[in-house]
Amino acid sequence: MASMLSSGGPSLGLTCVLMLIFTVLLQSLGMAVTYVYLTNELKQLRDKYSKNGIACLLNEDVSSWDPNDEENLNNLCLQIKWQLRKAPKVEKLWARK
Repeated sequence: MASMLSSGGPSLGLTCVLMLIFTVLLQSLGMAVTYVYLTNELKQLRDKYSKNGIACLLNEDVSSWDPNDEENLNNLCLQIKWQLRKAPKVEKLWARK
């Protein structure tokens, strides 16, 4: 029995602690990689939609917008511009152009 206790390998407690530390480090690394990836994707989406929104508001002409046309109803930018154009205060700004 004494020969079984004095085996040369690490103790059971040390093995469990090392496995726990390895698991926590591996999870931390996975979370860090996921955070960096998703932050980058979110930044790209924010830049894309910000540029598209500004381009939409500056470039497209609303005068040809037909509320009965289904294609125009699916275009959110044209809908927003049409609503802005119908607003009383904004109407004066559009008239200045």
